[in-house]
Amino acid sequence: MFKKNCYWPVIYFLSFSLFSWPSFSNAQYKLEEVRSFTVESFYPVEIVDYFPKDGLYLAYINSTEGKRIVLINEEGNFISNKILEGDGPNKSSAPFNAMSFAEDGTIYLQSFSFIYRYDQNLNLLDKFSYPSSTSIRIFGRMEFFSYFKLPGSNSNISFITNPSDTNSFRPGNDSQSELIEVFHKGTEESFKLAPVTDRIMYSRFDKSLLADLFFIIYKLDPKSRKLYLTTKTDIEILIYDLISKKLDSRIEINHGEFPILQKSKISRDDFTSKGRIALGAKNHKLFSLEGDKIVLDYIQEIPYGIYEQKIAEDPTYHHFQDPNYHRLIIFEGTTQVSGDIKLPVNGKLMTALPENRLLFQLVDPTIEEDFIRFGVYEFIKSGN
Repeated sequence: MFKKNCYWPVIYFLSFSLFSWPSFSNAQYKLEEVRSFTVESFYPVEIVDYFPKDGLYLAYINSTEGKRIVLINEEGNFISNKILEGDGPNKSSAPFNAMSFAEDGTIYLQSFSFIYRYDQNLNLLDKFSYPSSTSIRIFGRMEFFSYFKLPGSNSNISFITNPSDTNSFRPGNDSQSELIEVFHKGTEESFKLAPVTDRIMYSRFDKSLLADLFFIIYKLDPKSRKLYLTTKTDIEILIYDLISKKLDSRIEINHGEFPILQKSKISRDDFTSKGRIALGAKNHKLFSLEGDKIVLDYIQEIPYGIYEQKIAEDPTYHHFQDPNYHRLIIFEGTTQVSGDIKLPVNGKLMTALPENRLLFQLVDPTIEEDFIRFGVYEFIKSGN
């Protein structure tokens, strides 16, 4: 009798593993460096986009003189370098929120109310104004400018007015429900989509936390005209069709470590913090690769005790900027195909590149250097 019953724990474990183990358990990924280059600069160089045809990187530098927009070639040499914010006919009086390359290699720069287009020498070609219900201004950083074209449109662009990694909620606007606003140049019309009620987290959040659900993280695929949208505290990525303006599908996110998402009801007390400094986990950025692949960069929670040790050593420390707390997750189609993937040592993910590669800024905070190193990495898959 004893011998017969002793197998039941093993049978139970195998049955549980078979039905509950994540679908990505048979695939393990790691990042492997393909090549590297350096850029001579005393200030961090933040690369936002890449134009394969000319082999150029689009970046910005927050210097003492102001925010510089720069073009860098694949050898790390500066091709163009200008301050475009400020007074003057070719500049923006408001800070730029986002930028990216256009299809022809010219450059779009977005402020809260204007779109500017520059050539690769950073000379202004044209600009136009657009309405925005949020009028968001970003200071100190820039996001990727997401745009697409309507079927049959060769020149006019459509774009999202509220940048990724921003909160578009406006206090007192109880009727606000959509997370995304799109403007069509040409028809001069705007529309909204992605109601906050589409999200599973809407039913979990205390209603006093409604504003937190408007902290959007997204990536737009201009070819399929699909929008991949999540929020700062979320267990899913929703895919919207930008032509039909409807929800297309959902992608479940299985984070390796995101404690607050395990709760059925979430209140303000569930968010860990030290004063005004958030210590909890959050979704950070989305990147699109070839072959219908998406990469999520999310940040894990830092224990209070470890945070106390870190700020004792460096009062400016924040775990959001610490690569040790960042993890990547790969999705293909509507399926998660990886677990958590660690970043390279001292790596900060900049942008996606052709051939399913990623560009990382590699800066050792303990060493002061007169150059910034970058590494191009690719995912290496190995089955268990």
